[in-house]
Order: sequence, then structure tokens, then C-alpha cells
Amino acid sequence: MITARPQDLQPFSLAVAAYRQIWLSRDELLRLGIVPFIPLYLLFRLLETVQTAMYVEMQKGKAADLTIITDGSVQSLLIGAGLMAVIGIFNVNWIRQMTLGREAAPGLGLNITGRHLHFVVVMLAIVAVVFVMVFVTIFVLTLVGLGALAMPISMLILIIGYLMLLVRLSPSWIGIAIDAPMPFGTAWKRTHGQTSRIVIGLMLSALPAFVAQSLLGAIFFNTGLVEAAPLAFSALSSFISLIYMAVQINLFVLAYPRFVSETV
Repeated sequence: MITARPQDLQPFSLAVAAYRQIWLSRDELLRLGIVPFIPLYLLFRLLETVQTAMYVEMQKGKAADLTIITDGSVQSLLIGAGLMAVIGIFNVNWIRQMTLGREAAPGLGLNITGRHLHFVVVMLAIVAVVFVMVFVTIFVLTLVGLGALAMPISMLILIIGYLMLLVRLSPSWIGIAIDAPMPFGTAWKRTHGQTSRIVIGLMLSALPAFVAQSLLGAIFFNTGLVEAAPLAFSALSSFISLIYMAVQINLFVLAYPRFVSETV
């Protein structure tokens, strides 16, 4: 179970501690990760298939079948929502394991309650808000004749906006998971001045996962294993992704005491 002093909020220390907790809690990660790993793997494979079909169709240019592209877009959204639901359930269980101990997330984490649904809804709302920001940006830039800049700027807003909301509201969504609610406004105020520190910590923690995924890809693609054993490649890639999800949660949980120190 994670414990941290309220003032320990240095990016590098957070990133290192997040991975250390993964190693110390490896048995718990296996216990709580084995069930969500299966739908994550299947959904990632399905999403890859749908997006590949869309890409092939879009390469045809004017001869492309818009029905395939439209259906693929809808399917991608539905698969994305499914992924967020599975990830949300895992995140709640992992947060409870890391803050409250094994008794708070017993068994294989299949005891789904209202807190899981609440958590998933909040995460979907955050994503929805960011996408609205992106669409508004694209519309405004196109309206003023800067359509060429719409894509790079909208992607920048997508990344920055998502990270900003995720970090600034982290005390609230962690509170949902551990039944310690904090209003969004309060969470926004408490995290003021700490956003860049946590974002840098997230970037640092992403490096090992990025290296692992890159090495995995290099080995499988350069040796031809990706064609001989595509399912194994997808499974290992999903496994790395699941571990990194837990690392991210650890980092936020380690930072959490800093934002509730005034009330606990």
C-alpha cells in the first residue's frame, strides 16, 4: 500500500517511486490485472482491425467508400468507450489497492459497484470536454482561413487539454475510487501550481514503457515474428500498456496526499 509524505512532489522521485511500487506490488498487479487484460487485448485487436480497414479505404482517395469509413469511425468510438470502461474498472481497483490495501479490492476485482460506474463516467466526460475543445478550435481556425493549422493545433490542444484536466481533477477522481469525494472546484484549486510537476513525472514514467514498446516492435518486426506470431506481439504490447496504466495511477496516488493535506 502506498504511503507518501505530503510534500514529496518531485517529478523524478514520483516516477521512480511509481515503478518501485509496481515491483513491490507485482503479485497484486497480477491478481487485479489478469481479468481486465483479456478484454483489453481483444478490444485493442479489434480496434487495430477496424482502423486498418479505414486506413486502406482512405488511401483510395476519391474512390473510397465513405460508408466503410463512417462505420469504422462509429465502431472506433464504441470500442474506445469499451476500452475506457475496462481501464476505468481496473484503475478504481488499483487505486483502492494502492491506498486502502488488499481488503478494499478483494479477489480478482470483479466486485463492480457504483464507484466504478461513477469513475468511468467522469473519465468519459473529461475526454468529451477535450474533444469539444478540439472541434471548436478546428471550426474557428477554418472559419478564419487558417485551416492548414487546424490539425497540428487541435492535436496539441487534445494532448495538453487532456493532461491538464486529468491532473487538475486528479484529487476528485481518486476520491471517487476511495469513497472520499472532493468537488471538482476544490480539486482544481488544490492542484494549482503542481500541474507541470506531475506532467513531467508522467513524461519521465513514460520513457521506460516507450523503450519497452519500441524494443518489442523492433524485435518482432525485424525478425519477422510479427507475421509469424501476431497474437503474441499484441498480447505483449497490451501487457506493457497495462503495466504502464498502473504506473500512472501510482504516480497520481503518490501525489494525492499533497492535495488533501489540508483536510486529513
